[in-house]
Amino acid sequence: MKYNDLVKGISNFEDSFWFAEYVYFKALEKLEPVRADLSKLETKEHVKGIIKIFLIQWGMMGRTVNKRDLDWEQLGKQLRNSKEAFQKLQGKSLLDIDLDDVEVRDNIKRTYDAVRIKYIGATAISKILHLLNPEIYVIWDEDIRKKYKVVESAEGYFDFLKQMKAEVEEALEEEAKKEKSSEKEIAEKICRELPSKKLGQGHDRKTLAKLIDEYNWWLVHHDF
Repeated sequence: MKYNDLVKGISNFEDSFWFAEYVYFKALEKLEPVRADLSKLETKEHVKGIIKIFLIQWGMMGRTVNKRDLDWEQLGKQLRNSKEAFQKLQGKSLLDIDLDDVEVRDNIKRTYDAVRIKYIGATAISKILHLLNPEIYVIWDEDIRKKYKVVESAEGYFDFLKQMKAEVEEALEEEAKKEKSSEKEIAEKICRELPSKKLGQGHDRKTLAKLIDEYNWWLVHHDF
């Protein structure tokens, strides 16, 4: 991944879809109280009231999540039962997490499987995971999976995260050398400067994981 391509893809996405991002920010905000401790997750308030609505409004997955027999109670229970795996991944970002660590790998795969219920497929899983830890989990869809040649499974998603980490590190390293700066400083710069300012204060910073998704989405759905 080239740094200029990364910035161009993100900028194009932000210019085109900034208004819908209000839903994204509000969902993150409303889930903040439970991210650190999923034992506080309530099915009615958080799963059906925030996650489900997010998947409909922002994720455009209404046909999927409105299935009559989709068991939101089961999803809530599985998430609460996996709270330790989620907690062990808190406080890290995609840039600094060690994906070669066996415990990290197992926790990522465990959290992925925790979101798997009937009708909730690989794309929806990644969106839910991102809401619960926007620093690490990168969203994917079918076209992105084809682009990076990964499969729809916990193992495939982990492989995808490893690719994303390697790709973005390459881009950041390129710019860091040019600017005589660090990769972390460049990452923080784009996390603050690239999101659209049209939504105003409080909605002007995104995580690196989110920006990678925007780049990927533009890459596979639009011509640069």
